[in-house]
Amino acid sequence: MDYLGIQHLPYVYRGVRNPYRMEDIKMSNVMNQLNYSNDLFFKYTLSREDEGSVYARNTIIERVTGIRVKESTVLNPNLDPGIIGKKRIILDVHVKDEQNRHFNIEMQTTYKGLAEMMRFEFYGARALNNQLNSGKKYRDLKPVYQIIFIDEYAWNNRNLINQYQMRNEQGENESYYPLILRTYIHMPAINDIVKEKEMQRLNDFEQLVYLFENNEKNDILKSKERLVKVFMDKYEEMQKDDELWSTAMAIQMGEARYRYGLEDSFEEGKKEGEALLLIKQLKSKYHEDCSSWLLSLNDEQIEAVSNLILVCNTYQELKNQVMSM
Repeated sequence: MDYLGIQHLPYVYRGVRNPYRMEDIKMSNVMNQLNYSNDLFFKYTLSREDEGSVYARNTIIERVTGIRVKESTVLNPNLDPGIIGKKRIILDVHVKDEQNRHFNIEMQTTYKGLAEMMRFEFYGARALNNQLNSGKKYRDLKPVYQIIFIDEYAWNNRNLINQYQMRNEQGENESYYPLILRTYIHMPAINDIVKEKEMQRLNDFEQLVYLFENNEKNDILKSKERLVKVFMDKYEEMQKDDELWSTAMAIQMGEARYRYGLEDSFEEGKKEGEALLLIKQLKSKYHEDCSSWLLSLNDEQIEAVSNLILVCNTYQELKNQVMSM
């Protein structure tokens, strides 16, 4: 089902450009629904403290690293839309388990080459540094496991999962107790795996990656895997939070604009996300599709709609007041 029931909604906010250029057509697909690979949704699913979220993050850790986590705590659970919406931040999930091991889990769909690789290394080093509180010794450091979902094939192979740690030219590990172990999940590789074996033969983690990469839940609706069901349930749950959902849509549209080479990516995306939220509010209250009318309004009138929706009992009353301005 399309987001808000709107088919191919073009740029709907504050005089944004003609919707019928090729990049805008691509954008219309992004605007129809929130992707399961959206990093705000990803963090929302993994950072809650309910049974489903705990199971999801612990299972991902086990499937990727082989470590069976009994208890886990998210150290950065904040999801304040007011903060996230003001600037583009990295929505990683920093987890600590019962043995004080640290796991940094991240969804990255706008890979930027060398700069991004450097950031990954920096985040691993920072997670180590943050452990050294006053009075602690280096021997007290616990390993940091980075788990990075990335929307790119590996540069040297087509593996789904690639794990890295420091080695010499002969392939010997630098240490028997490495402090940083970085694992990439190269999501496009899941489609190669699907070609080799039927969907029903994918394990729970592979099914989840397929959902992230293709955003086609219909293909795995029959899945009985709890890991997949947690993400589907959380998707429905987050839709009930209008502000958070709107922010996630803004992030998604901003990332898409960046990917398609459009300027002012996040700010334009944020405006479009705000517009989608406003249309959802109008449709929810008045049970009418108001998108075409909203497209015709100027900035001042749209601002008025945001305020008048609280006091106007009918759609016609709202239109009359706005058009009389």
